Amino acid sequence: MRNIVLARVDERLIHGQVITSWLKLCDANAIVIIDDASATNAFLKRILFAAAPKNIALQVLTEAEAADYLKQDAPAGERVLLLAKTPGPMLKTIKSGIELKEITLGNMSGAAGRKRFNKNIFATEQEVQDFRDIVASGTAVYCQMVPSDAKDDIKKLL
Repeated sequence: MRNIVLARVDERLIHGQVITSWLKLCDANAIVIIDDASATNAFLKRILFAAAPKNIALQVLTEAEAADYLKQDAPAGERVLLLAKTPGPMLKTIKSGIELKEITLGNMSGAAGRKRFNKNIFATEQEVQDFRDIVASGTAVYCQMVPSDAKDDIKKLL
C-alpha cells in the first residue's frame, strides 16, 4: 500500500499553503489528487502539473482509479500527500479499504447549496454526512488551515 503521510480536504488542491507548509510538515515527495473533474480534463490537469514543485511526483486520479493506485506497493522512500476537494473522495477511499488515520480539513468555500460549517468551511448536507461517515469509520478529521493552527476536531460540529 502507498505510504500516505497526510490526507487533506482543500478545494484549492495545490496552492501556496500546500507547497510551502503542508509538504514540508509531512516531508512528502509525492502528491496524489483524487478529483474526477481534474483527472478527466486535460487543461485542469496541466495546471495542476504546472503548479506542483518539480521534485514532487504527482498523480491526478479519478475516484475509480484512486483505490487501485493507493493499494499498490509503495516504492522505497515514497511519502504521499493525499488531496481532495471535498470529503466524498476520501470516504470512498476509506470504504475501498485504504486506512486513513486522520484527515485535515482546509478551505471549502461558500457556494450554492452550502452552509457555513466552520470559519473557512462551507458544506452541503451530503458533505456533512460524508464527514459523519468518515468519523464513524474511525478516521479523525480536524479543521486546520495551516500547520501552525491548532487542530480543531470536527466531532463537536457534527
